[in-house]
Amino acid sequence: MATSVRKACRCGAVEMTLAVPAPAAGTRVTCFCKDCQTAARLYEDGIDILSQAGGTDIWQTTPDRITFAKGEDQLEIRRLSPKGLYRWVARCCNTPMINTMSKVHLPFAGVVLRRSEVEAEAASLGPSRCQAFTRDAVPEKGIPSGDRGFYYAGFRILARLVAALMSGRSRQNPLLSEDGAPIAPVVVISLEQRKAAIPKHLR
Repeated sequence: MATSVRKACRCGAVEMTLAVPAPAAGTRVTCFCKDCQTAARLYEDGIDILSQAGGTDIWQTTPDRITFAKGEDQLEIRRLSPKGLYRWVARCCNTPMINTMSKVHLPFAGVVLRRSEVEAEAASLGPSRCQAFTRDAVPEKGIPSGDRGFYYAGFRILARLVAALMSGRSRQNPLLSEDGAPIAPVVVISLEQRKAAIPKHLR
């Protein structure tokens, strides 16, 4: 059943809608990797992003499923290193919003979900189908039994990418300007900031 999900930054200045025409439109995954934990801790210490065990819930989809209602001018792309993932943040209130590859024209977007959004939109976005990099989870905080669904999530990414390219939906990308450049500036986090944000159990 087709539905849509509203997502906003903490202060409400950036607001977007996620189109969910069918379950196959996206896959919810939970990532425990060092980089995701470090990135979350850069913003309000990850208080409303990370689970107790250090997991970040991400809805993996294609950019054409995203529509901005307002606030695109508040977006900034932050990278943990010069070659790191593009992490789109609402700079107005330091809210993680979307992850993409550096080649933004490729039809992939991982929408970062705050804990309240995971609870509120579970029915629309479905259960987490993948737990990845559980070896990096926080010790003694309900560590998952192990990775699961990694290959399934990877297959779904490729399937959506191919479908978006073949259908032409890949050209509907709100993260790109008319000249094909990202709509937000790119900033590389300093080494000092990154080191300070790494969780203690992963240092």
